[in-house]
Amino acid sequence: MKKIIYTLGLLTLPLAFTACFSTSGESSLDKIIASKPSVKYNVIKINDLYSMKVPDFMTVTKELQEDASLQYNNPFKEKYVTVLEEEREEIKTFMNDYGVYDDSKTMLENYVDTRLSYLKESGISVIEETDLKSEMINGRKAYSIEVDASVPGIPEDIAYFFTYIEGQDHFYMISAWTLLSRKDAYSEEVEEMTHSFKEL
Repeated sequence: MKKIIYTLGLLTLPLAFTACFSTSGESSLDKIIASKPSVKYNVIKINDLYSMKVPDFMTVTKELQEDASLQYNNPFKEKYVTVLEEEREEIKTFMNDYGVYDDSKTMLENYVDTRLSYLKESGISVIEETDLKSEMINGRKAYSIEVDASVPGIPEDIAYFFTYIEGQDHFYMISAWTLLSRKDAYSEEVEEMTHSFKEL
């Protein structure tokens, strides 16, 4: 239950990396990073539970999000990704206990609603967001959304990519983010990662 309460309360995802964000204008280095060289991916398997591709320029870390089972980043490129898994029945019990479960919606829809609600109550200021996109990812029902936001303590706006996947016994939340100015340069890599997600 401690895990559920913590994880439903998030999002401090980028706050540990405020020193990585530059406030200066686009440099020649930024232009090189944005030039989209061919990206290679490694397939990462987590606890015999799921696998996902991650760009080989990212390295494993433990500092992005407590309880996330997959955490990779590249502070130089300012690209980050985490995956959090939560047990379906524990999540449903938690939502029922707090009166936020809507019986007219599916469990996945309830999970997404709750996650997005807590995101918007976490102190960020949403600049723009896409509509929720419903899709199937390797046989699993999923929703995805992009949220551009300003975050207290970070001088540049952040682009978030969230994907919520319903597994057999778990819900999975894939969170990827970068500077808003680098959103376009990261979107294809995020799509490659999220659509490679497989429950094992």
